[in-house]
Formats: sequence, structure tokens, C-alpha cells
Amino acid sequence: MTRDRLTKLYVEITTDCNLDCTMCERRTWGDEPFGAMPPEMFQSLMEQVRAFPAPPVIHFGGYGEPTSHPQFLEFVRLAKETGAVVEMTTNGTLLTKKLAQALIELDMDRIVVSFDGVTPEVYADIRVHSSFKKVVSNFRELFRLKLRGKGRHSNPQVGIAFVAMKRNINDLPKLPTLATTIGAWDIQVSNVVPHYPEMEAEILYDNALTSNAFRESRWIPTMSLPKMDLNSGTADALGSVFDSRVSVSWLDSTFSAYNDYCKFVQEGYAVVRRDGEVSPCLSLLHDHPIYLYGRRKDVVSYSLGNIARQPLREIWESPEYTAFRQKLRDFPFSPCTTCGGCERFASNIEDCNHNDYPTCGGCLWAQGLVQCP
Repeated sequence: MTRDRLTKLYVEITTDCNLDCTMCERRTWGDEPFGAMPPEMFQSLMEQVRAFPAPPVIHFGGYGEPTSHPQFLEFVRLAKETGAVVEMTTNGTLLTKKLAQALIELDMDRIVVSFDGVTPEVYADIRVHSSFKKVVSNFRELFRLKLRGKGRHSNPQVGIAFVAMKRNINDLPKLPTLATTIGAWDIQVSNVVPHYPEMEAEILYDNALTSNAFRESRWIPTMSLPKMDLNSGTADALGSVFDSRVSVSWLDSTFSAYNDYCKFVQEGYAVVRRDGEVSPCLSLLHDHPIYLYGRRKDVVSYSLGNIARQPLREIWESPEYTAFRQKLRDFPFSPCTTCGGCERFASNIEDCNHNDYPTCGGCLWAQGLVQCP
């Protein structure tokens, strides 16, 4: 039996969405149809969750807007009945006063709202068909409802997810004020995944892909930095350090800790797609392309079973899944993100270290460049 504990389960209850965000993976799916998880499948999944010694965190998220599912509130109720901590990621457009009140009454634990701009113009340029003012208003109303009820620390707690790009990076300093405005307690910043050529021009990690600052090596020295001000007097010097031939740590916390580190595996996560397929991570949930170094790489989705045919616990504890998790811990894959890959391997089917499908050397999540709530 596997020694791993399932700690968090992402559940993609729908791939439908009312927005058309500029960086969204859904834009690249081609013939894959959009759709929603049937209620009976979700109910079965919640029964399967009860088979685990302790329920994992259940996070409504994937590549769709969970609040657009007709049975969303019923799904939240069923998830809470398992005893699990229940979360979701949302674009916030459908969070009406009625829905907000219902989520408070259901004691949903956490809501992460996607804000990829803090000025209406930047926000509208990225989150197509949405309204910055409307989403802010929705979350201010949620905040007011909580204050009228149990108090400032009542559920659901709110977090902000921000996908950083060249077009919105100047809004980054405005996020703390936005968080205070809507009652959010944490802000998670991620980099954009370039799913088509135009988005590669938006990335903020051209140098970080290969920088010595983020990679420990016996061939280069390490510089440990203390707390210090980051201002006009220090920015140029610190920037030069990060561009130099040195590995950087901050108060002995190395930036290399998340190289070749799959958080989904290391921390016990899994994902259930809207059709019941079980994937080890969000990156392998659907077929999609990624563009780096001017090259296209096709990421082929990977499933370890389907909850309609086999219980989730059996899938999680299967020899195939257990072996895959161990392989990700060892991380024997080719360093595709740092060397840029090559024309020989245009997908994640194989790599130059003779690993077979799925190969994860080109995964941006595993190099600390992309984060998920």
C-alpha cells in the first residue's frame, strides 16, 4: 500500500466559462468539447472520498468556472458533508448576493478570486467579457455579509490569484490595497503559461529559466542575503546580483528548493476532470500546447484511471500511480525548461534521457515558475 496521503483534491466540475481570458488554456483545445460533470458522478466521488482515512481538501477548480454549474451549491453541500475543507477558484462574476449568502451558510472555507489587473483597463484587456467593478462589488458584498453575520474572521476566507505578465506587472503593487478593499487575506502571484505564440512575448521569466540565481551548483558560489530595503538605492545592485554568476539564498532559504519539485506529488494532490478521469496535476489534465524559446511543445493529458470505473482510493494507491509519484520525486527527466528542448521531442511523450510518457522536464510548475491556488 502507498505511504502517500491524498491531502488535496482538485475537482473540475465544468469546463464551461462565461469569460474568454487572453491566456486561458481553453482557447487551445480545438475539438475538445466543453461540458459539466454529471451530478451522479460528483455524488459518487464524494462517497469515494469518504473511503480515505481523512478527507482531502476539496478544491473546485480546473479549466472552467465552477459557479456556472447548475448544481454548484448542491456540490458544495455534498463536499462539506464529507468533513473536508472546501475551496474554490472563481472569476467572481457570478457571485451574486444570494450566492454569497448561500456559501456563508454552507460554511465554504475559502474562495480564491482571479484578478489579473487592478485597474479596469488592464483587467478588461485580460479578462475578456468581465467587469472589474462588478467583481470588486461582488466581493465587497460578500465581505459585508460576513461582517453582519459571524464576524470578520468567518468563512469563506478570500484569497487573490494574480497571473503576472508584461501587460499587467505594473498593477502588482496595487494588489495589497485591492485585498484590503475586498477582505482578502492572501495574494498568490503566478507566471503566465504561454499557450500560443503571442503569449510567449508576455512572459516575465526569460532569464529566470536559466539564471544561476535560482539554481544551486557545486560549480558556482552561493550568496546568502539578509533582510534589507528594496528601493531605488538597492534595486540596481540586487538586480545585478540576480544576473550574476551566483546562486542566491535569502536568510538561508534557497531559491533552488523548487527546482525539479512537483508540488502536486510532493504535497499529495490529485485532480479529477469533469468526465471522471484522474490526473496527477492540472498541467496534465487536458491536451494543450506550450510555447518556449519560439518552439511549440504539445502536452498530452495523462490519466491514471476514471472514478466511474474504479474507486478513487484504488486509483490513488495503484502501483502505477505510486510509481509515478516516486518517479516525480526522483525527477530523472531532461531539463527541457532550461535548455529549451529541441525539435526531436515536440511533446511530452519522451525525452532525451529516455523517459517515456509522460515526461515532465518541460513543466513550468515543477520549476517554481507557475503556482496554483
